[in-house]
Amino acid sequence: RGVMVDESSGSTGRPTSWVRGWKEREISKQTLQMAYHSVLGGDNAFVINAFALGAWATGLNVSMCLSEVTVMKSTGPDIDKIVHTIEEFGTTPSYIVMGYPPFLKTLADDPRVDWSRHDVSVAYGGEGMSESMRDYLLRSFRNVFGSYGASDLEINIAAENERTVLLRKEILANEALRERLVWTDLGVTPMVFQYNPLAYHIETNAERELVITLARPTNISPRIRYNIHDVGHVVEYADMMRILAEHRLRERFDGLEPRVQLPFLFHYGRSDLSSDYFGANGTPDGVREVLFGIERLAPVLNTFRLTSYEDEANDQRMSIAIEVVDTVPDGLDRELLRREVLDRLADVNRDFANAYRNTASPEMHPDVTLHDRGTGPFQGGQRKLKNEYVKTELEYDAL
Repeated sequence: RGVMVDESSGSTGRPTSWVRGWKEREISKQTLQMAYHSVLGGDNAFVINAFALGAWATGLNVSMCLSEVTVMKSTGPDIDKIVHTIEEFGTTPSYIVMGYPPFLKTLADDPRVDWSRHDVSVAYGGEGMSESMRDYLLRSFRNVFGSYGASDLEINIAAENERTVLLRKEILANEALRERLVWTDLGVTPMVFQYNPLAYHIETNAERELVITLARPTNISPRIRYNIHDVGHVVEYADMMRILAEHRLRERFDGLEPRVQLPFLFHYGRSDLSSDYFGANGTPDGVREVLFGIERLAPVLNTFRLTSYEDEANDQRMSIAIEVVDTVPDGLDRELLRREVLDRLADVNRDFANAYRNTASPEMHPDVTLHDRGTGPFQGGQRKLKNEYVKTELEYDAL
């Protein structure tokens, strides 16, 4: 009794069912409510749940966990319903819209709503977000915070807050701090969260993947040293404060002292979601950071896809396909954009920089292509719950 079965999104293959009992769901509810109040300041807010509703872990659980502490409308990822809701309830409520980052970007770009007249914050999950995309969303929304979870484990293992966002921006701006805290060879700025170490014991294995244990005996299906193949590591709170002091950045965090000194979780993305290029890994997170940092591209960007393939000469190639929200704007210099994308990607990814600038000949440089919505590699739309950012067309002989 009281057992629910959730389903993973299937972003790495076939979806998997996960069974949860009422005790663990009660604990998850308390955790999500605490994050809602402490991070989003959600008292007297109107929450619009734009996560996909159905068997997937996040959508229904968010509704069930928060409906007793706030005003809740579960629209799912339906732009028209959300716009109608905001028009209907007007400018009085403080709104919190929860959803996937690409959907929130589409919502921010919707011309039917004058966001300056509304108090709207957004909470995201399901994938990472670059700081350039966060800055873009902050043009429309008051706050932008995310959480880290997984259907395999729990939906809200760790969360962003003002401290973690400030730290991530400092990592981007300060090369010495970046070298001290981040695995720079991966070529991606990690997401930074804080988590409760009494609930989750997090280790890093020899492959630099997170190994997570749910530290409670009440779960129907225990997760003991469970590896979902996410790359990351932990920095204890005291160690972080010492490192910030060494770099004369400690005072930047004055006034953001937490009531509980929680460890920091650095998350670089899935270990198997990358595209190879002359020995360098191109990751969706690194490409996302670059694309949303290009001012003229961000407003029209819908999604993108990395593809590895072998050409007719059996050379390994890499392509970055960009889908715009409607049609490619007239006058957009495609060659100039290609060079800017690749140069910026080289600036944030040392391995890619070496491959791009030193190893590959000019004719082997990656392609950057622009596509009208629903055309080219994006024909037929998204086939899975979450955006597919990596597509491999490499085929190998059977052993």
